[in-house]
Amino acid sequence: MPVHSSMTSSMVVLKDVKLNKPLVLLSFLDNSAIGVMTLKYIIENLKMSQFAHVSSPFVPPVTVFVADKLRHPFRLYSDTEGKYCIVLSDIPVDPEGYYEISNVIADWLKDINPSFVVNIDGFPVDKVTDGKRIFGVGDKNAITILQKNKIPLAQSALITGMGGAILNESILRQLPLMSLLAMTIENIPDPAAVLATVETLNTIFGMKIDTGPLKETASKYHEEMKRIMEDYARLQSGDKKADSMYA
Repeated sequence: MPVHSSMTSSMVVLKDVKLNKPLVLLSFLDNSAIGVMTLKYIIENLKMSQFAHVSSPFVPPVTVFVADKLRHPFRLYSDTEGKYCIVLSDIPVDPEGYYEISNVIADWLKDINPSFVVNIDGFPVDKVTDGKRIFGVGDKNAITILQKNKIPLAQSALITGMGGAILNESILRQLPLMSLLAMTIENIPDPAAVLATVETLNTIFGMKIDTGPLKETASKYHEEMKRIMEDYARLQSGDKKADSMYA
């Protein structure tokens, strides 16, 4: 596999992998951690392995400890069959490097001829009501697929950060593109949003990712949040005094 580079940034290939027109999933730690959390779950569930990382002065000099190993923060993974690839970064990238790094990634994407490039991001909200949590946008083919699978289309969307930059460069290279936006509670972990995203990927692309552990975690989280909100409501109404050493 060739090493792609642009100016001072490059893709460093750690081992050769054979890719079979893969589905490529992207997410970066910009506005929300939901996308990165989702991709990490998929990596573990499908037993994917790292095959490359992106070296750039725009990626902060940080080493992360992942899966019992010290790793570069901006990594690429694949499964053993070459059907799926994941591109993620555990830390925010310097915005000044968006253009340069997105060109490196988009050149690589063009070479591997992906079946689809899917960006995953969270859409922070104050409160999530029952109903659809995933919205999609994409090119003409992506919209057809989303509608066929009854995934609501976002009326409008502004995809920013590293993901948006890669999508822009991918448009120029005429790659098949989609972006999934997950509604998520702002500023707190939201396993239900991860579950909804994984279920959507299973529905659209037949990935067959086990959602059992996510359902259990989401259920426990929902019960705990419900209890907290009920306690808070009682405190606000004066039905129950707050636990305090001064009460």
